[in-house]
Parts: sequence; C-alpha cells; structure tokens
Amino acid sequence: MTQELATEPRVSAFSEDPMLVRKAFSHFPSGVAVLAVDIDDEKHALVASSFMVGVSLEPCLVSVAVQKTSETWEHIKSAPSLGVSIFGKGQGGLTRKLASKDRAARFEQVAIEVNESGSVFIEDAALWLECSIHEVTGAGDHWMVLLEVHKLGVGDNEPLIWHGSKFRELVDAQSIDIN
Repeated sequence: MTQELATEPRVSAFSEDPMLVRKAFSHFPSGVAVLAVDIDDEKHALVASSFMVGVSLEPCLVSVAVQKTSETWEHIKSAPSLGVSIFGKGQGGLTRKLASKDRAARFEQVAIEVNESGSVFIEDAALWLECSIHEVTGAGDHWMVLLEVHKLGVGDNEPLIWHGSKFRELVDAQSIDIN
C-alpha cells in the first residue's frame, strides 16, 4: 500500500544553475581516482571523482567522465596505457596537489611507481589499475571514457570518499554509538 506524503514535494523543477546542480550532485558519495601517465619523462595527472568500477567484467571495463576543456586529458588520451590510483585514507591533500594549476609541481615529493608502459601509480592508494582507452563518447560538456583494465593491484589502505564537497573516510558500523 502506498502512503502519500502531506508535505511539500521533495522534487521540483530542474534548475539550470550549475552551482545548484553541483551542490545536488555532491550528495552522492564517490571515490577519488587519479589517472596518470609518463610521456617522454613528463608526468601528467588528472583527478576525477566521476569514476566508476564494474562497468563490465568481460571485457573488464571501468569509466570516468572528463571535462572537454581539460588540458591534461589532451596528454593522457594519447598514452598507450595509463595508471589509475584510487586514493585512500589520508590522501586528500595529495589529491589537491595533483589537481593543482602548477603542473610542474604536481609530482614534487610524491611517491610514485612508473612501469615500463608509462603508467604512473601513486603509493598508498587503495586500488591500482593499469588501463587503456576502450572507447570515448561525448556527453554534454564531458567525455565519457571507457577504460579497459589490463592489470590491477589492491592496497591495504581504505578508500578516500568525496561527499558534500569534502574528503571523508569510512567508519565501521560497530564503532558508531547509537545511544
């Protein structure tokens, strides 16, 4: 049986205000992914909270949405493979550093591993994926990028969460005092 609410409607007309839309979307928690490559001894990193795992198991695909105006994407999309590091607890400050406008300083004093294909992995992440671009599709002001996973590694760190425009960390349900 359905019970109707006597209050004002929770859903109203869509707003064209991008800041209101951004605020609304911030209520959906996500992880923080860093896509990184080393091309001709120059490292490039793109930070994204619009990353999704489990798109497909066969082939193994993940996805990320990238702003069409991203200058970093222009470098990364030409790489034969790229490293994806899903950031872990305590890496919020590092996320901001890798997303900084100062491209030359992004990797200063950042512990990384660069493999033979040029994929860059950030130390202490919760998850690492080596991927190649499977497909790119336009989606409004973003590119929807499907990445095919070729290698992966799981770290000991718990994931960093992006929610409400803040970095957050997981809490065990048993540690919450409900009284």
